[in-house]
Amino acid sequence: MTKLIIYLREEEFSALSNLAQREYRVIKAQASLIIRIELERLGLLHQKDPKSTTPVPLTERPPNLGD
Repeated sequence: MTKLIIYLREEEFSALSNLAQREYRVIKAQASLIIRIELERLGLLHQKDPKSTTPVPLTERPPNLGD
C-alpha cells in the first residue's frame, strides 16, 4: 500500500472524523473508502467485487488533537 498525506481544514477533518465514527471505521480507512468510491464513480477504477472486500480492523486510534 502507498502512503499519502492529505492536508485538511479543521471543518473537513471534523466532518471526516464524525463520518468515520458513525460508520465504525478509523479515519484513515474512511478517507480511503471515500477516495475509492469517487474514483470508481468517475470510471477511473473498476468496482471491486464486494465478496472480495476485507474489512479494515479498528486497530488504529485517531490522533489526539488536544496534545
